[in-house]
Amino acid sequence: MAPLMLPYSQWKPWPERIRHFTWSWHAVTMGTGITSAILHLFPYNNNSLALKIVALIIFLLNLVLFVFICTCTVLRYIWYPEVWSMMISHPAQSLFIGCFPMGAATLINASLNIHNDWHSGGTASNGFLWTLWGFWWLDSIVSYIIAFGMIYAMMVRQDHAISKMTAVWLLPVVTLIVASSTGGLLANVIREQSHTLALVTTGFSFVMVLIGLSFALMIICIYLVRLITAGPPDAGLILSAFVVLGPLGQGGFSLLQNGQALSELLPLHIGDAFPMLALAGQMVFAGCFLGAYALWSMGFAWILLALISIAHVARTSRLTFSMAYWGLIFPNGTFALLSLQLAKVLDSPFFRAFGAAWACIVFTLWLAIFVRSVPSFIDGSMFKAPYVIDGPATREIPTFDIEKTDQRPAQRSSSTLNAQQADKMADERPL
Repeated sequence: MAPLMLPYSQWKPWPERIRHFTWSWHAVTMGTGITSAILHLFPYNNNSLALKIVALIIFLLNLVLFVFICTCTVLRYIWYPEVWSMMISHPAQSLFIGCFPMGAATLINASLNIHNDWHSGGTASNGFLWTLWGFWWLDSIVSYIIAFGMIYAMMVRQDHAISKMTAVWLLPVVTLIVASSTGGLLANVIREQSHTLALVTTGFSFVMVLIGLSFALMIICIYLVRLITAGPPDAGLILSAFVVLGPLGQGGFSLLQNGQALSELLPLHIGDAFPMLALAGQMVFAGCFLGAYALWSMGFAWILLALISIAHVARTSRLTFSMAYWGLIFPNGTFALLSLQLAKVLDSPFFRAFGAAWACIVFTLWLAIFVRSVPSFIDGSMFKAPYVIDGPATREIPTFDIEKTDQRPAQRSSSTLNAQQADKMADERPL
């Protein structure tokens, strides 16, 4: 059996780690954040102080991870600016930029949960709430930029084919869905402070979730065609099959949250037309419930397809540990969230038990992957960007120059790669 850690002499130095730091690392904050959220919604002993403390500890851990990952990301593009254009041109790694606003959204959600669990009211509490609301607007703007910016980059700067597509195509557009669910959570809280701002927040969130779901459902259809016509992806990509679960679970959760908010906000005035009917809010909520239930059913079906695909690939290939494993946590966590929210809406013992069981699976999965990642983080083996060639680092980190480090063909700088070499590397190791 291979050791969990490399020998000390093979540890990757930090300048090299920073150069190989990818946006996929934000999947760590996404998985950790969703774990905190499902603990907050856990249906049994929900008021337990121990459960709240564990959720708080995971939130603080996630905050530290987010700051660390953002710092490494900023340093990477300051020290090695040429890597940015290489990343944008990569057909798979560039899509992971969508993980950044989604990781930030999980922090806003967890902060809101902490506010609901621990606040004692007063001016300071209200100030904290409005601060979260401001961060949500910033996260929403970033989500729009990434969603449409990456769709544009996929069309004009990258080379894609249906036979080679993966579920990571969904990552840029899922940002809109995740941000919309955060908006629904905030609208249900700030309704007590400002009815108008809550209505604006909900309306903006509904637009985001509908745009995000529209794009996501189109991409899921294409991905199913890819599976049928070209078969499952190889071992390095097969775990991304669960990414499809993300927009389905988070989309259903967003519909329920925003629908609940509108059920309390509408009608503004009583009248005979639809928006002014006395039951207008409940009618909207009923439609959102039907959509969420349909998405939950699609998610359950996709779990079966993902398991079948992974089992098929695992029979002939070895699934080695990598950052791809972190992509399992967030999608399954969103499905657990949707199940738990359906349990609250329906007061259903089945969904309560199912959601609790799935939440336990997600927590166990997060704990196992987190522990397994520690040795790989220490020795640096998890730091690998497929479009960057390994090379020696200099002692002066701020003046590190990839082009002048070594001109030998075997270790030349990644910035000297031509287009054919970059395409070849993308095909050989897209993740």
